[in-house]
Amino acid sequence: MPFMRLGAVSLLAACALVSTACAHSKIPGTEIDDTDENQELLGVISAYTRAVESRDADAVLAMVSPRYFEDNGNTDRTDDYDYQGLADTLKADFEHTKTLQLEVRVDDIKVKDDTAEAFILFNVRGHADLPSGALWKTLTDRARMRFERQGKKWLILSGI
Repeated sequence: MPFMRLGAVSLLAACALVSTACAHSKIPGTEIDDTDENQELLGVISAYTRAVESRDADAVLAMVSPRYFEDNGNTDRTDDYDYQGLADTLKADFEHTKTLQLEVRVDDIKVKDDTAEAFILFNVRGHADLPSGALWKTLTDRARMRFERQGKKWLILSGI
């Protein structure tokens, strides 16, 4: 009987070793696997956040794929836009914006080959000077940012 217990304990220890050897550590403060790709994508999201807060349209566009397309998560084609539409909108919006704060929490990242998705919760607060007067606005929502890898660089395909 002690031999059976020892064998069972050894088997359990071996199984635990195998399962932890394959498991990824998590990025601190998240449930996201700590992989090079996930770290790279978090870096892009962080740089995007800084560029938006700085109201730097050129810096944002440098992170965006020329194949960018946004359908706003609905079937209404009148609110769809591509890279050029994003460029026009960003520049116009940033010209009127005096203060902008963007907080992003990344809840999950999925990578498959040269594409990825980041599931985020964002909170944006801004102050804009409009012809009708000053306007403060706050928006909290969830989004799915999609990325494609071009060479060694991840670029945003949609979701901003």
